[in-house]
Amino acid sequence: MTLRILTDTASDIPDSTAEELGIGLIELNIHFGDEMLKDRRDIDTRQFFERLATDSVHPATSQPSPGEFAEAYQSLIDDGADEILFVSIHGSLSGTLDSAKQAIELVSGARIDTVDTHRVSFAQGVAAVRAAEIAKNGGTLDEAKAVAEEVAERSNSLVIADTLEYLKKGGRLNQSQYLLGSMMRVKPILGVGAEPPYVTIATRVRTLKKALATMVDMATQQKIEWAAIVHGEGLENAQAVQELLQPHLPDVPIYDVTPVLGVHLGPGTVGLHWLPAKD
Repeated sequence: MTLRILTDTASDIPDSTAEELGIGLIELNIHFGDEMLKDRRDIDTRQFFERLATDSVHPATSQPSPGEFAEAYQSLIDDGADEILFVSIHGSLSGTLDSAKQAIELVSGARIDTVDTHRVSFAQGVAAVRAAEIAKNGGTLDEAKAVAEEVAERSNSLVIADTLEYLKKGGRLNQSQYLLGSMMRVKPILGVGAEPPYVTIATRVRTLKKALATMVDMATQQKIEWAAIVHGEGLENAQAVQELLQPHLPDVPIYDVTPVLGVHLGPGTVGLHWLPAKD
């Protein structure tokens, strides 16, 4: 049996890691008015934020179609896969998982299953990576799915956005959350969870410097097994988080946030994703 792992670009997995582990990446869509761009293929992070700063049209996002998923599945089947596991962005924040499930009925020749990570960015990505490691070592779909679900459930995310305006525009924060997070010039630290309202304000602090330190303090209440930092036009802040993490977990990698997440987070964003060590 040959198992392949597929995930979407909201996972923030870089191309180099995907290539090394044989992970397939399906692109989400970014819309500037009537123009549709494939995430990471048609526009990279730098290009996206440059355009976001100058374009009068606020972008929107959408999921790949079932037909695009069917093509992705078929490509993996043609490459020898007879088992495929799709590790998805949070199913309540995107319609991507629905398209992936619908597409299963459109192809034959492989057993296909899905995992809703209930996470985004590298909290989703680490589940796909761990599943791909199982596949690379000859594991089965059931084994990889069990690992992906366990890792996703254990993963945590905290995000500091320079402004909540983009999350509000994209419908990921309601009006009361937006007002609460924006009041009195505080810096909210956001969390992502499996239950409504999915994106929450974990805490609020007065300054960016304090917010970065608080984010690391919250993450390091337990011993950390793994972590990754992502940013959108916020490299200095990401490096500050990396330095604060150094005594707990040396040399935590820093990655660019994918454009499709940048639509909802805006520039100046820094996020920390981590796995607490097992007891």
